[in-house]
Amino acid sequence: MANTSTRNLKRFYWVFIAVALLVVVYQLSSGNGFKPEDRLQEPQALPPAPDVVSPELRANADTVLERAQSALADRTRTVVMAAPAVKSEVSEAISAWQTGGDNPTSIPLPNGVVVYEPVSVDMESPAYPMPGEQVSLPLPGGEKLVVNVESSNENPNGDYSWRGHLDGQGTDYPVVMTYGANSVFATVTTPKGSYTLESVNGSGWIYKNPSEFELSEPGKNDYLEIPHVHEHE
Repeated sequence: MANTSTRNLKRFYWVFIAVALLVVVYQLSSGNGFKPEDRLQEPQALPPAPDVVSPELRANADTVLERAQSALADRTRTVVMAAPAVKSEVSEAISAWQTGGDNPTSIPLPNGVVVYEPVSVDMESPAYPMPGEQVSLPLPGGEKLVVNVESSNENPNGDYSWRGHLDGQGTDYPVVMTYGANSVFATVTTPKGSYTLESVNGSGWIYKNPSEFELSEPGKNDYLEIPHVHEHE
């Protein structure tokens, strides 16, 4: 009887030991076996910043911002559409001829001409301006004029001519230029006087037409006297 009780006690003891070990292992694996102060503290997220602006006020501010941006965009489009077109400058206009050059020309200068300069005209691929375009005219002394082309015409013989007026001067100063097979002729009227261009085979002159005073010799009348014929009785 005593041996049986002793065996039961031993069996109960080892069962208790096994159960205790299982409990310890479970607690160790789940982390419950450590004291709170002995565990590695996990970093905690910072508390959110207090919401100073209310949701209603933020929504109103967003609405006002969207309206301001839309109004600014509409204003920008209106300014761009209403901006006046900028007139072409001299550098953007087609140059009718080039001053200077060493190309010899057989065209003599008229008597009395004192203001002139040699010119060259591109006859291989001449720039025939069309109505609505602008043409730059280099004059003696480095001056350049801009002409608004108003009409053009191609004659049956192949000649091409265009007509226009000085830019910014209305219709008071006309300009006419004609391209032939080998020659070019132009007349230019300006507030400072008139000019003529003559060119043959791409070479010629641009000169200022002398005034009547410059053409007349000192002490000589600038008119022709017609003698009267007396009838004899």
